[in-house]
Parts: sequence; C-alpha cells; structure tokens
Amino acid sequence: MLNKKALLEIIANGENSSVEFKRDDIRPEQLAKEIVAMANFQGGMILLGVDDTGNVTGINRSNLEEWIMDTVIGRHVHPVIIPHYQEIRLDNGKRIAVISISPGTAKPYVLRHNDREDVYIRMGSTSRLATREQIIRL
Repeated sequence: MLNKKALLEIIANGENSSVEFKRDDIRPEQLAKEIVAMANFQGGMILLGVDDTGNVTGINRSNLEEWIMDTVIGRHVHPVIIPHYQEIRLDNGKRIAVISISPGTAKPYVLRHNDREDVYIRMGSTSRLATREQIIRL
C-alpha cells in the first residue's frame, strides 16, 4: 500500500522501467499494452491520473477499478493478470489510481487486439513490441 507522500515522491522522480504515467482517458488496449509489458518485465506500477510530464490530472472515470478488471484486462490481456488496485486522494481533491503489477509467472503475456496477439516488454520508460528472440527469452 502506497501512502500519499510516497506517491508524490514517485511522481516527482518521473517515469522509468517500473513506473508509467497515464491519463484516465486512455483507450483500453493502450492500458492493456502497458500492463502486459510490465508483467513481461519485472512488474511495476501504472499511475492513472498523471500525464507524461508528471502533472496530476486526476481520475474522472466512474467505476474505474471495474473497467480496468473487466474491459482492459478481461478483454485484452492473456493470460489474465490480477493487479493490486488502489486510489489515493491528494490534498487538492484529485484522485490517482495506482495499478501495481507483479512480475508475471505465466510469461509471455500478450495484448489481444484487432484479432492479433502481440507481446510487449518494458525497455526503459517505454513499452515496445518484443522481438522473436525476446519472446523466446521470456
């Protein structure tokens, strides 16, 4: 469980191989790509409600946890991953959703979208399509 102080420190340090910022208006397949990449790597956390520059935009989507579990993961991530979900309210009233992903035990995880199954991995602060050699190593 993260507290507010730790969350603000993570945001101040910026994105890296285990931290990704996303606004909450993200498309489900885009969020699924980040989840797959983290599960195929060493795990990590996705902060929803923070833009790429570290600016806190907050979350506005209702039933966000349900949307992540059912729409994002249920439809687009295979095999299914159950992340830890937490919402933290900042002093200004804005909320940030923290999606924590453990390193996967059933690699490679794939993004299912447009009748394809693509494997993504985390490289630095970006998620990239894995090469055949990288998939074999997973």
